[in-house]
Amino acid sequence: MYRNKTANAFLAVLTLLTLTGPVLAEPSPNQTSVVPTVNSLTTSTNQSSIGAVGENTATIIDPGLEQALAEAEMAVRQTQAERVRQELDRLGDDLERLNTEYLAETNKLAEIEQALNDARDRLRWAEAEFEAQREILNGRIADIYKQGQVEPINAIINNSSFSEFFTRVSFLLKLGKQDAQLLQELRDKQVRIEEVKKSLDQLYAQQKEITAELEGRKKAIEEKIRQETYLLASIDAETKAILDREAAEERQKQAEIVKQLIKKSQNKTSDVLQSGLEVASNYTNNSSSGKISLEPGSIGLEAIKYLGIPYVWGGEDPSIGLDCSGLVKVVFSKFGVDLPHFSRAQATLGIPVDYNDLQSGDLVFFGNPIHHVGIYLGEGYYIHAPKRNDVVKISKLSDRNDYVCARRIITIVSSTMSAPLLTP
Repeated sequence: MYRNKTANAFLAVLTLLTLTGPVLAEPSPNQTSVVPTVNSLTTSTNQSSIGAVGENTATIIDPGLEQALAEAEMAVRQTQAERVRQELDRLGDDLERLNTEYLAETNKLAEIEQALNDARDRLRWAEAEFEAQREILNGRIADIYKQGQVEPINAIINNSSFSEFFTRVSFLLKLGKQDAQLLQELRDKQVRIEEVKKSLDQLYAQQKEITAELEGRKKAIEEKIRQETYLLASIDAETKAILDREAAEERQKQAEIVKQLIKKSQNKTSDVLQSGLEVASNYTNNSSSGKISLEPGSIGLEAIKYLGIPYVWGGEDPSIGLDCSGLVKVVFSKFGVDLPHFSRAQATLGIPVDYNDLQSGDLVFFGNPIHHVGIYLGEGYYIHAPKRNDVVKISKLSDRNDYVCARRIITIVSSTMSAPLLTP
């Protein structure tokens, strides 16, 4: 018996090695397969094979060998499914970093556009003041010249070089002290106008540069999405079935966490919690489990309303999808706090919190430089929008090896929300 099992195992491996082949969809000429695969195993009755008695004799396969072959094929497919998951995780991490950099440039562009608006306003005010004073001084100087139709002030102010201004000393001596002071202020305003114009030119150049940078980052993101889409489309039905089955198991585990939340909540009939359970049962796919403490009216309780919302790059609309900082922005907006849609900027707000002092509602940040954020729930768990092809879910903080810091945006005293702490 032992000899037969050994032979069967050897023959299964031998047969598997000779019959394996690609199961991914045929790649295009410019693409290469990312994950090694194995074909379904088949046997033929018109070829010599193991157990054949003669050339025209039907193939006979030992049942033990057939089972060994099936188990070997399943093991290979499980390995392939794991490699697909790893590749998707890698692409997801790359996308998350690119998304953060894209948001950083978007944030910078918004600041420049605001600076441009401010500079335009300053220019309009400076030019208006300049014109008002210019008209006053024109009249005063015209009286001195006794030539009401000319504008001698232009000869002093509007010339290619302000050095000419100082050659008009003899004329200035004819003006009163107050008029001379007004004229100097007018000259200063014209200098200021030129400075603002130069600042505008620099801001326009920065705007153009950042816009080009954004376009480059957008193309990089689109390329990662294309790679991810191809990978998902190229896996065969059996491998996809394995991934789908595992995803369903993960969704069930996530739903169990929410059930625990409902049981432990002081408000067990909360519609918010019930809706969170329904969403989690339908969409989420995380395997976290354990105690989580949430108080009625808390940030954490609000956050679990979004369990199961799909991850969308740059998303901040729950009806469409959310990314990590978009989720945080939406949750805190419910408490009257307007946060930037950028994890790195969010990490500068509020007050720093030590890891051992984390409370439900604190923001937890990951990566160096920071490129991910979540909302701490308690008992070592946090809620976040992880990456593409995933959803808002609950995870264990200890599973991350890139935790950086935490910030407290809102304080909670006896379950009552206090004023936000937004000063960096």
